[in-house]
Amino acid sequence: MRKFTGLRTKDLINVGIYSALYFICMGIAEGLTTLITGLLFPGFTSIFVPAMVGLLAGPVYMLLCQKVPRFGAITIMGVLMGLFFLISGHFAFAFIPYAVCGFLADVIQTVVGQGDPQKKGLRIGSYLVFTFGSLGPVLPLWFMKNAYVASLVKRGKSQDYINVLFSHITLPTFIACILVTLVGALVGAYFGDKLVSKHFTSGAGRG
Repeated sequence: MRKFTGLRTKDLINVGIYSALYFICMGIAEGLTTLITGLLFPGFTSIFVPAMVGLLAGPVYMLLCQKVPRFGAITIMGVLMGLFFLISGHFAFAFIPYAVCGFLADVIQTVVGQGDPQKKGLRIGSYLVFTFGSLGPVLPLWFMKNAYVASLVKRGKSQDYINVLFSHITLPTFIACILVTLVGALVGAYFGDKLVSKHFTSGAGRG
């Protein structure tokens, strides 16, 4: 069983590095999803972005768990991702899911799992929870439509843009969004864990 201490300067630097990498994965995921859905499923971009984030960011998350096996690292990364949503002009509510999911994922990984590399199921579970934080920008489409529309109007979006954005926002597409996000995160966690275990295990988390 590992002994956990507070985050050190080196840990915070690593959190910053992996948060930047995770941010890059989010950008790539949004670009790829926009391209794919634009060709195959026009209007469904928002529904599939969280799943693509979960698919691509698994290795980054697993590396963070390995390199900084201390409580607080995952929480900080979640808060940073939430702040990115706020700074980039997303609906204010978008900050909350990543902050909450980051904290819960941290508890699963470093409190319940104690950062033990043998507890693969808990590590994957923590990643699933963390990935659902990426739903922050899209949840208001279903649950806070009026407020979301008002924010779009304030940002200068046209009524045609708003109509297209909400044309596929239904209960079935919400369920689909949850399911594809779960699948994307599971696949991303599996391959991320395999990749990290194969190439980055020696001497991990020491010091």
